[in-house]
Amino acid sequence: MPPGDFRLQRRLRRAGAIVLGVGLSAAALVYVGAPASADGDATSYRIAGGQSFAQDTNDSRELQQLERLGGKSEVMMFQFQRWVASLWHGRRLAWTLAVISGLVALLCFHLASLAAEDD
Repeated sequence: MPPGDFRLQRRLRRAGAIVLGVGLSAAALVYVGAPASADGDATSYRIAGGQSFAQDTNDSRELQQLERLGGKSEVMMFQFQRWVASLWHGRRLAWTLAVISGLVALLCFHLASLAAEDD
């Protein structure tokens, strides 16, 4: 195996370790700094008759109207969009960072093992 392949393998492993370390450190900082209340289901407030009422966003009238106008697929897409958006706030952001950094590190380690194989 040429010496350049050993350098490539070493660089890929080092890059994977750095990505994993930085990603997990950032995830830990976000997890510690995020408020605990950001994980729960967000409630919306409706004002009726001069009073505000908390309502769960999962079973609101808006979802019923959305289903009536766009069908069940539109409601499922709306809920999926809300779930994806929730991954970038609070403690869920910390888990998202940890998973993404772990996947990128695994990709680097896999590429390093492919560079180590003989043709």
